[in-house]
Amino acid sequence: MRLKHSIRASCLAVLGIAGCAVSPERPAPSTVGCAEAVVAALPPGLDDPGKHCLASAGIALQCSRLEAWLAGWGKEVGDAFGGGDPSRQDLEANRIGRRCAKGAGETVDTGALLECCRRELGQPGR
Repeated sequence: MRLKHSIRASCLAVLGIAGCAVSPERPAPSTVGCAEAVVAALPPGLDDPGKHCLASAGIALQCSRLEAWLAGWGKEVGDAFGGGDPSRQDLEANRIGRRCAKGAGETVDTGALLECCRRELGQPGR
């Protein structure tokens, strides 16, 4: 139980520090708020790997790459301790999303990011 609280406290501290550099294009000033705004704007109908990939790409571009990494790992750690379904496949989809964002430069083009995610995840276009 103490380990669980220590992990959560450490994650919250890092998340708080990561959001200190705020740009005007960010959907929200805090790390958590920025990540939540990106996730809330995901298009409907995505499967789980697609959601992870596109969310990580969007967080990397609109928040920061560090925050995308933290959000992905934070979700899986939360799943592990909170009754969710932690998965290595989710972490891999998150990594692919960050890589797609890196290839996108500064532009947030959801269609291009989704195409990259589907290609890298081995999914057919929909």
